[in-house]
Amino acid sequence: MFRQVESPRFKILETVAAGDAAFLVWEFRFSFRRPLPTGPQCIRGCSHLRFDPHGRVAFHRDYWDAAEELYGKLPLIGPVMRLLRRRGATP
Repeated sequence: MFRQVESPRFKILETVAAGDAAFLVWEFRFSFRRPLPTGPQCIRGCSHLRFDPHGRVAFHRDYWDAAEELYGKLPLIGPVMRLLRRRGATP
């Protein structure tokens, strides 16, 4: 990831914790390296964490919509993804 993007930054927007589990709602802000689209990009998602008895992360899974948040922004794949989304939304 760090070879493909510039200025990667995560911003935690919300946390929810209960027992040995937590959810983090976040934004990942970055810029693609050329020749991909320039300018700031943002991917929104959340992470599910579980902690062991010592407080260390024992489980970590991220959830985010790759089709909308990443592939839809790429020059060649983006138009195809948007077309598929429109066709899928039509009854």
